[in-house]
Amino acid sequence: MSAHVSHPARFHQRLTAGLAALFLCLGTPLLAEMFGPVSGQVHGVGPKVLVIVLHGDSGPDYITSFATELAARNPQSTVIQMARPGYSVAGRRSKGSNNGSRDHYTKQNNNLLAQGISAAGQAYPHQKLVVVAHSGGAAQTATLLGTVPGLIDTAIMVSGPFDIPRWRAARGTPWPKSQSPIRYLDQIPRQTRIIAVTGQNDSNTQPGLARDYVAKAQARGLNATFTTIPNAGHSFRSLKEPVLAIATREIQS
Repeated sequence: MSAHVSHPARFHQRLTAGLAALFLCLGTPLLAEMFGPVSGQVHGVGPKVLVIVLHGDSGPDYITSFATELAARNPQSTVIQMARPGYSVAGRRSKGSNNGSRDHYTKQNNNLLAQGISAAGQAYPHQKLVVVAHSGGAAQTATLLGTVPGLIDTAIMVSGPFDIPRWRAARGTPWPKSQSPIRYLDQIPRQTRIIAVTGQNDSNTQPGLARDYVAKAQARGLNATFTTIPNAGHSFRSLKEPVLAIATREIQS
């Protein structure tokens, strides 16, 4: 029996890696594939670090160029832009519901996202798994650090609303179904690296949310840092270059 029949997963990895390398040379990402219940678009393949890029509540399209540039700067890494539950990337939809982009950081959606990240980790061998997530993606990532300990090695969480009740009280609309990351700090492993980044002028997920989250993480002995980006707001456009630099530094460390 041939090797690719005996080991279909290994054959899939080799085939996908070869195609991804070709597409990256052409400057074109692969079409989306499913990672368990979650769709993702592969922007480059390398054996060192697996990087998952997660978008905010407005959808995945705005963060595509970031994933592409991150892959180009880090050719030894695999970069996958994922569609969070209920969203689509490159025509493929992740399972779950985004509930009209409201109150959707639920236990069910967080579990689906964890399954997707785990499936990506099985499909693409790596030495370290890094998640770069913006806004709602950061909220879900921060929850997974505690609810699925050890799934993620480094979390770079940008513009994150880490205390959901506090954030929604300021916004005037409660989100009772959403899991709040700050509740799961005690369950995060000490070896997990936590990097929170927020624009100085962010009027949506205000810097105090991340600052207080990191302070509480540090008080528990966790490896957590907080960085404010001067003259930046909530829009990822104003955060893109600093976050590219931060992510590249972590990937190459």
